[in-house]
Amino acid sequence: MAILLLSGAALATVVHAQARHVITPTDIATLKQVTDAQIAPEGQQVIYNVRTSGDPAKLGPTHLWVVATGTGAHPRQLPGSEEGDSTPRWSPDGRAVAFLAMRHAGAPKQGMAPLSTQLWLASPWDAPARPLGPLPGSVNGFRWSPDGRQIAVLVNAEPSVPASGNGVIDVGRHPSVAQVYLIDVAGGSVRVVTSPDMFAFDVDWSPDGKRLIVRYGTGPGLDYFWYQSRVAVLDLQGQQLALLPHRATALHPSFSPDGRRVVYGYFNTNGITGVVAIYDFATGQSTLIGKDWNGSLRDLQWSSDGRSLTGLGFENLSPVFVDVDAVGGKVIPRFPIKGDPYEFSRASNGTLAFVASTRQQPEEVWLSSGKKTRVLTDTNPQVRDWQLGKLEMVQWKSRRDGTTLQGLLMLPADAHAGQPLKTLVQIHGGPYDAWSDGWLGSWHSWAQMLAMHGYAVFMPNPRGSDGRGDAFATANVGDWGGSDFQDVLDGVAALEAQRIIDPDYVAIGGWSYGGYLSAWAAGHDGPFKTAIVGAGMTDLTSMALTTDVGYSFIPPYFGDPVRERVRYAAHSPLTYVHDVRMPVLIMHGERDLRVPVFQGEMFYNALKQQGTSVEMIRYPGAPHWFGGAVGPAYEEDVQQRVLDWLNRYLEPHHDAVEPPKIPVIPSKGRIPLDTRVPR
Repeated sequence: MAILLLSGAALATVVHAQARHVITPTDIATLKQVTDAQIAPEGQQVIYNVRTSGDPAKLGPTHLWVVATGTGAHPRQLPGSEEGDSTPRWSPDGRAVAFLAMRHAGAPKQGMAPLSTQLWLASPWDAPARPLGPLPGSVNGFRWSPDGRQIAVLVNAEPSVPASGNGVIDVGRHPSVAQVYLIDVAGGSVRVVTSPDMFAFDVDWSPDGKRLIVRYGTGPGLDYFWYQSRVAVLDLQGQQLALLPHRATALHPSFSPDGRRVVYGYFNTNGITGVVAIYDFATGQSTLIGKDWNGSLRDLQWSSDGRSLTGLGFENLSPVFVDVDAVGGKVIPRFPIKGDPYEFSRASNGTLAFVASTRQQPEEVWLSSGKKTRVLTDTNPQVRDWQLGKLEMVQWKSRRDGTTLQGLLMLPADAHAGQPLKTLVQIHGGPYDAWSDGWLGSWHSWAQMLAMHGYAVFMPNPRGSDGRGDAFATANVGDWGGSDFQDVLDGVAALEAQRIIDPDYVAIGGWSYGGYLSAWAAGHDGPFKTAIVGAGMTDLTSMALTTDVGYSFIPPYFGDPVRERVRYAAHSPLTYVHDVRMPVLIMHGERDLRVPVFQGEMFYNALKQQGTSVEMIRYPGAPHWFGGAVGPAYEEDVQQRVLDWLNRYLEPHHDAVEPPKIPVIPSKGRIPLDTRVPR
């Protein structure tokens, strides 16, 4: 779809709404979720995950489904357990499937923790499954050996050192170890490969099956997983044969077909963006991939001859499949897709399977033969009866330096040209992230739900976002709330000039970094009448010193949080809390380790003490990211509160000092100010 230039004419068309079902938060929260499409080696069928929403208070189970790749095929669910199965992977010959499951095989075996996630095997692939192992902990992932005789397994196991028994926690000690184990598929024997001080996050095999490539950290946790890991090559006894240079990114490392090279990712010196490189063991030299390409790469797979790679990346506002020259590193975009996928699978004939969405359809399994791309599944057919909004790509110019900026705009189905709309400006997380063209209806993407209730939703990708190259991604270093916030304001002004946004009825909101910038906006001049702060950072010093991603997340932007406390304070929303003159809604998970819940509590208490209208909702048991972690009740509650809040404060003549309270509806778990959502 053509990009809507905000410097040009206003919206010139009228979108006629049909008599269809108006989306509710319940509709969005109970959508089935499709993930992890794995195509068989010969390309005849795809196995994938489907998560359903059962008990509203609990996370629904995930089950395995299979669909043939021929036209007219109908998906079917494979036999499984009530607890759920996930992460299917075909054996190299396509006859068997290994997967993860949290189930018992009769009576629990010695050494297997009750209902821990273990590795199971269906051979043939549609036969009843049997457990492999047992393994001394929970399985995080696995890879088949090239000959299909062994499987390398990532296992989180409890430490062998006995606990003190008094309940005292020493934060300097490792609560668990993550190691690589090898399982003999036929005999069932299990042996550990890596040492306890190597916290293994990813693993793959060399083509000859004699070496392993392991991405690991020297400690547990997301700080090491995301920012402090290295990539090493080991023999099957665990001896290190090579250590690749630089701190690794989370990109999956893999050997070339001849085993002489490895593709992997490592961090730029800025500590924010990544470099993808092909490392040659013989020369010790690296070939950089995509030096002249502004996109970022998420997944790469080698061609059979090792001369090229197929990649999945992100550029501007869309995911895109690319070809990579393995000699020179040049990236050649092939075709864009929609949604927000991070991985794909490929058959021996080159056919690709992946999970993607469209603007009118949530995530489904898709297939591409290179010339044609088509959808294979229809998991949520009810969406066809929904009254959907209209999504546009938009761009505008920075009023400060002329930089071209991009974003997305969702309009109600019955929007009329020249009729300004009540608008939410929703900010994405990150900041090194981006809004992506595709389905925008979830607990954290509110656009489709709000459009059905008469709102426009503007989703900008300001400086610091993904998909525009390193310079753009690091343009907000030391400047959170500065150039990025001004980019947002410039986009709002451009939409106002075209009479798309009603300047009297504009709100801002978001989750994580989106919550941060919303809290920042609340204390600074702008067009916003209210702010919605979802799990937002409000005090950067305490955030940097308490988050589970440690020193590696915020310090690349602002330096040492102790030595640079003045700088941190200057970019913290809490510093400007006395300038907040608008009502603020705060939502936060109580088990949030990424942005600890006290970040929201500090902002709430400061606003409350000065008499500013504020509500804070705490979600017991909820982490930072609700998706895949909590039941639909919380996801529905977040969306309902956003809708109710906007309905209250973007209506004429609202009272920002003493607003009416949201009605308490016990059946929905809805609660008033500074209390907690029931479990």
